[in-house]
Amino acid sequence: MSEEESRPLDCLRCPSFCCKIAGYVEVSEYDIKRLAKFLGLTKREFEEKHIVERTRRGKKHIKSELAACQFLDSRRRCSVYPARPTDCRGYYCWEAKDPAVYRAASFLQVPIRVQQKEDSKA
Repeated sequence: MSEEESRPLDCLRCPSFCCKIAGYVEVSEYDIKRLAKFLGLTKREFEEKHIVERTRRGKKHIKSELAACQFLDSRRRCSVYPARPTDCRGYYCWEAKDPAVYRAASFLQVPIRVQQKEDSKA
């Protein structure tokens, strides 16, 4: 993406595309402990209830590739935000290699006239 195409967006104005279509969310042992504590669960209880996939290499996921995140609430907000996994803490759609999420979010946030102006420059 060009510099102009990858300007930061307002995450609170997005319908949570990153939590719905951006792929897997892998959790480390530290993430699991932090999330379990936040939810008032033991590590084992958390894993039994919230790990949706385990890879052949032993990695654990709380979100499958094509599913919405289980921690996304009805207001499209992260219900475990203070304890969110490292994958989520470091994800910004405007920095992602695949621009699909950014372009979808941008389409909803950037006025049509601005998009048309930018498209005419291309």
